[in-house]
Amino acid sequence: MFAGQFAGYWRDGKRVAMDRNAALPDRCFKCNEPANGYRRTVKLTHVPLGTEMMVGAIAYAFAKRATLEVGLCERHRRSRAINAALISLAVIGLSILVFTQVHATDVVLPLLATAGLIGGVVGLIYAAVGTRVVRATKITDTHVWLKGAGEAFLASLPDAPVVGAGGALPTLDAAAVPADPAASAQVAFRDARNGALAFLVGCIVTAGSYALLPGRYFIAWGAVIYGLIRLFRGARTYVSTPAEHRNMGHALMLVAIVGAGLVTGGWVIASEVTAQTEASQFDGALTTAGHYQTQGATLFRDVMNRTDAWTTQDSADMRKVASSYGQAADALAASSPPSDYGWYRDGLVRNYREAVDIATQFSNLTSSSSRSTFDALVARWTARVKDLSQLQARLDTKPNRSP
Repeated sequence: MFAGQFAGYWRDGKRVAMDRNAALPDRCFKCNEPANGYRRTVKLTHVPLGTEMMVGAIAYAFAKRATLEVGLCERHRRSRAINAALISLAVIGLSILVFTQVHATDVVLPLLATAGLIGGVVGLIYAAVGTRVVRATKITDTHVWLKGAGEAFLASLPDAPVVGAGGALPTLDAAAVPADPAASAQVAFRDARNGALAFLVGCIVTAGSYALLPGRYFIAWGAVIYGLIRLFRGARTYVSTPAEHRNMGHALMLVAIVGAGLVTGGWVIASEVTAQTEASQFDGALTTAGHYQTQGATLFRDVMNRTDAWTTQDSADMRKVASSYGQAADALAASSPPSDYGWYRDGLVRNYREAVDIATQFSNLTSSSSRSTFDALVARWTARVKDLSQLQARLDTKPNRSP
């Protein structure tokens, strides 16, 4: 048994075991220095590893939860999460800048930007969940076991109590303790901040896949929706606390994180809208050009199928062929294709301009023109048609971008 009255907490190896209704001593949980009355409210969740492996994330819907307060000295109050989040945001911003603005001539910069993007996302995840002051290793209806306490704090705790009959641990009587507004504001802010970080991570993952993947990109709906829900819940609780316990710095941080997420997600949306608009306009230009190209190709075949000697009518028809292909080339040259299809537009324009030149030279033929001149022009036309087929085949193998 404890010497004196049961305090409600004790050392259990490298862990702190405590009654749910107990209050930890007014000392820093990390170094055992005086906390001077400062308390940080933490919300804990615990799912046994075996259960999590069997049913996955569903296990968290039925997880044991606990809320308690731990003391921290001034040095340990400064959260590493903020520094990690700010550094990660800077790295991610620089990586996105490289992807969108810098035209690298080798693979070094893209590889560094990719590594920076991945590292930035990992840093944000670490800021959200990896810098926790304490975590639960076991939660029951009456007790909580905590990991993360410093050795000095553990050494100051009493030894384990004598287990009662049936293996029952001693408990404290529950007492109604009024909620501390300052602590409630801190908890609400952390909930809102973690939600904002989850939202930002979802937006960054989406933007990263959009920038890196040439075909289908990934929209991180789960992180975005989860983050927004947690953000709104935390913010609603935060604004309901007394004004003297709210901090302008907290509000600015939330605005900055959410703003970064909106900018990142907005870039994807704006890029997609622009791409769709350009694609629609380009499709219209392709339709117009295809109409003129069909007219020209049909008339060209008709002239080539004539068996009589070359006549002035043949020359006149070839001028019409040149005009049709010229209109097709002009329609495409005036269009603005999506950036991924600029090569296709340029290839078609060059091909149609070549058709204009060949048809124009055909129109200059006369009945006295040599057979070799005629055959040379036919060979050029055949090569042009082959190039057009190869251009179309390349287009058919290109994946369409979609979420």
